[in-house]
Amino acid sequence: MLVKEDLREPVLFSETFHNQLFKIAKPNEIPPNFYKNIKWVLQREHQEYIVKNGVIYIRYKYMNDYEMIWNHTTKTNNLEWFKSQRNMDSINGEYKNMEELDRLIKGFRD
Repeated sequence: MLVKEDLREPVLFSETFHNQLFKIAKPNEIPPNFYKNIKWVLQREHQEYIVKNGVIYIRYKYMNDYEMIWNHTTKTNNLEWFKSQRNMDSINGEYKNMEELDRLIKGFRD
């Protein structure tokens, strides 16, 4: 998610991301699990964010890192990525994270 400088409104990459262009995504263009999973992805990728009035904001310095934004956006709807994270937590004994990941993974099936 980006915050567009001139409007200060959230900007998300849609599935039509090409040539490093971005646009404000319409609700039907946002991956189904985006809002449910984005906080987990940002935390897992060690990205600082704040939530203000229900909107998630990232640090201004990352706004132009389109590749990072695209990667985070697509991970929110990538079941295999969540399964790999759960597997890593299982190996590392991160049981609290495993329970949360189990809940998120189950959400892909619902």
